[in-house]
Amino acid sequence: MRLKHPDMRPTGSPVRFGFDGRQIEALEGETIAAALAASDIVAVRQARSGASRGPFCGMGVCFDCLVTVDGRPSQRACLTKVSTGMDVRSSPTAAASTAEPARPAEEIACDVLVVGAGPAGLSAARSLALVGADVVVLDERLHPGGQFFKPLAPSHQAEISTLDSQFRDGAVLAQSTSRAGARIVNEATVWAAFSAQEVAAVVAGQSTLYRPKRLVLATGAYEQSPTIPGWTLPGVMTVGGLQTLARSYRVAPGQRIVIAGNGPLCLQTAVELLDGGADVVGVLEAAPRPGFGQWQALASAALADPFLMIDGLSLAARLAGKLHWGRRAARLVGDERVRAIEAGDLSFDADIVALNYGFASSSELARSLGCAHRFVPRGNGSMETLTDGNGRTSLAEVFAIGDGARFGGAHAAMAQGALAAAAIASDLGLKIAEPREARRTQRRAARFQAALWQMFEAPPIDPDAIDDSAVVCRCEEVTAGDLRRLIAAGHDSPASLKRAARVGMGRCQGRYCASVVARMTTAEVGEFGLFAPRPPAKPVPIRALTVEQPEWTGHKDFVPPDMARPRETEPLPAETVDTLVIGGGVAGSCLAYWLAHEGIEAMVVERDDVNLQASGANAGSLHVQLLAFDFALGAPPNNRAADTLPLGPASVALWADIQRDTGQDLEMKVCGGLMLAESERDIEFLKGKIALEKSRGIDAELIGANELRALEPCIGDIAIAAEWCPGEGKINPLKGTYAVVAKAKALGARFRRGSNVLAIERDGGRWKVSTSRGEIRARRVVNTAGPWAAEVARLAGVEIPVRGAPLQMVVTEPTAPTLSRLVAYAHRHLTLKQMASGAFMIGGGWTAGLDEQNRLSRALRPSVEGNLWIASRAVPALADLHAIRIWAGMNVNIDRAPILGEMPGLPGFYNCVSSNGYTLAPVLSRLTAEMLAGRSTSLPVEAYSIRRFG
Repeated sequence: MRLKHPDMRPTGSPVRFGFDGRQIEALEGETIAAALAASDIVAVRQARSGASRGPFCGMGVCFDCLVTVDGRPSQRACLTKVSTGMDVRSSPTAAASTAEPARPAEEIACDVLVVGAGPAGLSAARSLALVGADVVVLDERLHPGGQFFKPLAPSHQAEISTLDSQFRDGAVLAQSTSRAGARIVNEATVWAAFSAQEVAAVVAGQSTLYRPKRLVLATGAYEQSPTIPGWTLPGVMTVGGLQTLARSYRVAPGQRIVIAGNGPLCLQTAVELLDGGADVVGVLEAAPRPGFGQWQALASAALADPFLMIDGLSLAARLAGKLHWGRRAARLVGDERVRAIEAGDLSFDADIVALNYGFASSSELARSLGCAHRFVPRGNGSMETLTDGNGRTSLAEVFAIGDGARFGGAHAAMAQGALAAAAIASDLGLKIAEPREARRTQRRAARFQAALWQMFEAPPIDPDAIDDSAVVCRCEEVTAGDLRRLIAAGHDSPASLKRAARVGMGRCQGRYCASVVARMTTAEVGEFGLFAPRPPAKPVPIRALTVEQPEWTGHKDFVPPDMARPRETEPLPAETVDTLVIGGGVAGSCLAYWLAHEGIEAMVVERDDVNLQASGANAGSLHVQLLAFDFALGAPPNNRAADTLPLGPASVALWADIQRDTGQDLEMKVCGGLMLAESERDIEFLKGKIALEKSRGIDAELIGANELRALEPCIGDIAIAAEWCPGEGKINPLKGTYAVVAKAKALGARFRRGSNVLAIERDGGRWKVSTSRGEIRARRVVNTAGPWAAEVARLAGVEIPVRGAPLQMVVTEPTAPTLSRLVAYAHRHLTLKQMASGAFMIGGGWTAGLDEQNRLSRALRPSVEGNLWIASRAVPALADLHAIRIWAGMNVNIDRAPILGEMPGLPGFYNCVSSNGYTLAPVLSRLTAEMLAGRSTSLPVEAYSIRRFG
């Protein structure tokens, strides 16, 4: 229904648009989500499982309202305006695509960039603009004001003086900020902050790079929800999402509404809906009814802000008979939409349920920059940015203010904006008045908030009490039961669960599941306890980033630092084993697997968790042919890549054997690989490469354009020929290594994590290895530490020529089956494949950087652009998708060939290190196991001996 208000009137022109073939009546100026809600449509798409989904957060965070608009997939209904004749679909439709590159990012310098046009951001921007600073404010929403002010949409008009103070204050603040000279840019998605002076956004479809002298993060907060059965049903939304429909668009999306949560927002929203004529049948408040024991909190709140206190008491009085204290939602019931809510012995029939169990700060950009944070457990938990009294973070050029740093309400946020503005003005040499009133306001607001949440203190959420059937990860549809089974199997850290179950890998970037997952795995969550911060902060349209960048011709040569996160530290008793394997990536895990098959006692030690570093960040390509830079493009003078050619087919066959032996679907396929040519020069290049490969036993041939498109119709017209190598394939590295580890353990191999190797020395006829958790003695030691192999060898007193090479990868949102084979490019860095999930994995060796403070490899914007440019050149349909994950892994840089075998002069010390680790791990580890078993190797290995380096 459309809500009524004596002073608000609909003024938007009538609009009609199609939704799945049905004509929808709408008002110009409202969003697709609001128009559909007014027509009682709450299910707008289907999840991968086929389950119906609908708008949830109402602010562009959850991505459950994605629709296809005029052929453009993955448009957020809550942020997309309606227009006459638009065609909206709940599922993607085929659209003609071109891979025309975008314009290079427009670079904009300014004194101050403010991210977020809510109370905090507008307050800071206005104060700075008034003293002459060049200020730009970016906000993703359609209009400034943020989640607190929620301005009235253009579909309606009203005399501001007749509206409540929230509307009035928001309008005054937004108008005065613009008049002061700040440039407010709406519908701008900030997708990454690579540094304080390199902030990447997409504005009106154009990639834009901001280079400010000071960066202000006023990103606000998003609502948390209880993890209960049914919370993903259409018709279930956050209280803030429901309030946005009611306040901004004057829409109530259902006939019987129940609000369940914790705090005064629930009461305010219920009263606003009732005033508009909606039927709110119940309000469930998780906190117990305030009693005599809360008199001190009541008094403190009244002293700090008597007007807000009076408003709150008035709201509670208005809801007499509907407000139920001490009731927490336990289950939501429904099929295609929610139909009822259960809370203990209380239940209601309802077709709309709004939930709110606290707020989480949107600190993703601050975390990605490396600002210091702490985990606050209230509600599901939130990672809050540490700042000084002026909002300055641990990075002097970055400020974090308002609810995006820590939740404190609108009054505190505006005060923080003024305080940050004063500090920034001082940095820039601008004169500004001392913000004494802002400091007083902040203190009062802090006292009020402290008292308020004493009154509304709800019992803490117990992660152990989450029902097994409840979905934890909305995007990937992972349940609490799924996670508990994996935790019992040893995946007891968020990072391990992310790799094992894809939890947190969806479009929302783990915003709704990360803290729940962390608290299911540990009682105390530290600064690094959530999923690692990665770009993009929000899914970014690939089309906007397809900018050609110069190809690079060599890895950066360095030994990577220790990137392990702190884990178990308790000492373990000294042990003796036959063979100690150092490094728990895919090579070490496969070696343990083969040694267990041989009946050889083996233990794997890993300073972090297994499959967490280079192997867990791998793209999962199974290469048989040489990549372009292995043959000529940037190949070093001592390039030995051709010597590895006999290994590829053997290793791919072993991966197939491992898949059968483990009994698990590793999503491993021998699908064949293509290397595209777009010029006669490329064709000549491929002819020479094919001749070399055939001489080493690789099945490969040159095919023309017709044969190419018969194999892969999605390939772009720019490709005129290709090398076809039928033996190549792909595998899911998030499944492959874990399956190998589980089977190795079942066969008797042991794995010890959190054990950093500190010293390796001979002790008689054995090796003595000192680790951070105790001593281990072994007859043989095998170095499988990948990029860190040189560091391990050095502990044994020898040098090996192994370096690290940080490389990055991009994953798109899932889409319909489009590409069957592995795709590479002549004279270009690219590996491209579509995974079983429907997402594209885009890699190929584009270089990345290092963030030593966060112990992460980090993506570089030019590499992202160059990688996406060549990928969408190969498969133009990619340009219509969004990139949802960009991360960097650590490759191994040797001379393009592995180092295998016993170290001369060090009896019992072996190396098993490769620069094509995931493809070759099974065969190299098997060859090493054969050496350790004292047998002749099944393939010649002399070419891989350390002796080749002299």
